[in-house]
Amino acid sequence: MPRLPLPRTRGARLTALAAVVVVLAAGAVFWITRPAAPAPVPTQDALIDLPAAPGSAEQVKIDTTTYLPATVPAPAVLLAHGFGGDKTSVADDARELARKGFVVMTWSARGFGKSTGKIGLNDPDGEVADASHLIDRLVAEHQVTTDPNGDPKVAVTGASYGGALSLLLAGTDKRVDAIAPVITYNDLAQGLVPNAATPGLTAPGTPSAGAFATDGVFKKSWAGIFFSAGSGAASSGSPSAEAPEAGQETDTGTTGAAGTA
Repeated sequence: MPRLPLPRTRGARLTALAAVVVVLAAGAVFWITRPAAPAPVPTQDALIDLPAAPGSAEQVKIDTTTYLPATVPAPAVLLAHGFGGDKTSVADDARELARKGFVVMTWSARGFGKSTGKIGLNDPDGEVADASHLIDRLVAEHQVTTDPNGDPKVAVTGASYGGALSLLLAGTDKRVDAIAPVITYNDLAQGLVPNAATPGLTAPGTPSAGAFATDGVFKKSWAGIFFSAGSGAASSGSPSAEAPEAGQETDTGTTGAAGTA
């Protein structure tokens, strides 16, 4: 390997030395001032037994993770995943919310991830009732802030399938104070048929009646995604990928265990 010629004059050598010092100093400043990695968020994993239906002796197991802020009790957020996903799909969002001071409960809905039971497409007696029981658990664990009357401070959010869950839970559980549904629907069956063309099933006076029409096309691609994602979750217990959300390009247990995320 050929050697690089050294500067021959004293002035040139000083200039080269100064350049090296500047480069090293810049590197040191970058190293010192670069942002520190965020602290791990404490988590609690639990596989919870819940009624398969109201009043039923049969049970389903719901796989949950609770993300804890620096101080508890705190306002709580139930963070639901999209169809075809599981609780790990929303882990990054859960950590961010916990760092902002919220207790965050995530879970795999029935039939997804490690949770048992059959997918009910947000059945009020199934998935929606499960989410209500999760609020009960947060209250029982004294992790959520409550008002003087014992009413917990709870919000619910999620995208697509999870967004629909937030709408339904808010409509059935008065303890929900706020919701933030994202890219979701108010009726999945109506959303898949031609132009939501199923009039007669909408409650009188609803503010979300939808655009009913007799023409249009069946959303075959979306229906296929839902059925294939659901079938994969039911057969394997662990779906390979979450169903694409709107706007994407492609079409395609131990109770009480603690850790960090």
